[in-house]
Amino acid sequence: MTASEQQNLPVEFSSEVIEKKFQQMNLKELGLQEQDFTEVLNARKELAEINHSSVAEYGKNIATKTSTYTDELLDLVKNKDLDVTGQKLNEVVQVAQQLNTSNLLNKSKNTGFIGGLLSKFKGAKQSFDQHFNTTKEQIDALVKEIESSQNGLKARVGTLDKMFAGVQDEYRQLGIYVAAGRLKQEEIQQEIATLTTQEQDQQTSQKIYDLNHLANNLEKRVSDLLVLQQSAMQTLPMIRIIQSNNLMLVDKFYAIKNITLPAWKNQISLAISLHEQKNSVQLANTIDNATNELLKRNADLLHQNSVDTARANQRSVIDIETLEHVQNTLIQTVNDVIQIQKEGMQKREEASTRIKALQNNLQQMVLDTATKS
Repeated sequence: MTASEQQNLPVEFSSEVIEKKFQQMNLKELGLQEQDFTEVLNARKELAEINHSSVAEYGKNIATKTSTYTDELLDLVKNKDLDVTGQKLNEVVQVAQQLNTSNLLNKSKNTGFIGGLLSKFKGAKQSFDQHFNTTKEQIDALVKEIESSQNGLKARVGTLDKMFAGVQDEYRQLGIYVAAGRLKQEEIQQEIATLTTQEQDQQTSQKIYDLNHLANNLEKRVSDLLVLQQSAMQTLPMIRIIQSNNLMLVDKFYAIKNITLPAWKNQISLAISLHEQKNSVQLANTIDNATNELLKRNADLLHQNSVDTARANQRSVIDIETLEHVQNTLIQTVNDVIQIQKEGMQKREEASTRIKALQNNLQQMVLDTATKS
């Protein structure tokens, strides 16, 4: 082998040197320990033949797995089990809110003002009793549906535990690939430094250029893997939060089913008698209020019509304020147009000067390139 061929051989660190450099890394930051060195060496083998393809594919499988876990996690966040349970809880509230005697009273036929109020009051209790029985059946049916959703949420907690362990392993694997990539980066930089000290010819210069390009690509790839590792770290608390939310939702529904709904049924039963009393007072007050409101509204309307008529009769065809506004606006319009035109001329002059500077820079660069050639 000639001396020239020996000079062009790639620089490779010995196992001892590689292990020393590995131990000098911030292993805790990467989620690694010293006993992970063997796996780092195995990952480094993927970059044994350094080229554009090996750099582009480096750590691809790990990144794909991490992306898969992220997609699964997003699917869990949007999981219909959670949506359905929340929806059913809302339906329970809506059904209970429908037990509103004022709404029931408004469903009677139109039999005149006083006749309508008496008709509403007379049928209120019967309508409320019927509607209460229907609502109770609706709530009982919704409770059964939510219990089924609860079982799904409980099962999802176990699935999330498995995902948590998987993401932890992916975090460690990404750390291994980052460490292996950094070791290879140092090896490439050492090779570039060695070639730089040699006598430069076309072949050596081209190899330095290619190695620099590969080093930049590898640095970008390692940086991407580091970002994915951080994303995996952020995924872990997200999983725990979703688990906690599922369990809280299950516990919340237990409280609603065992405490809230029985209390609703008892209180609604009492509300039937209380609303009978309330409607009696409301009937009398409504009649009195309508009479007073009618008298006050007619007096207010008479006053407003008289005042408006007097003002309309005294007003000029065109207000002096309107004439002043029109003239001031016209003057401002002319001034603004002149100012905009001046600014446009100034900007065009500045652009012309900057274009000439760009042209001079481009010409100088072409001349410098031609001189170096």
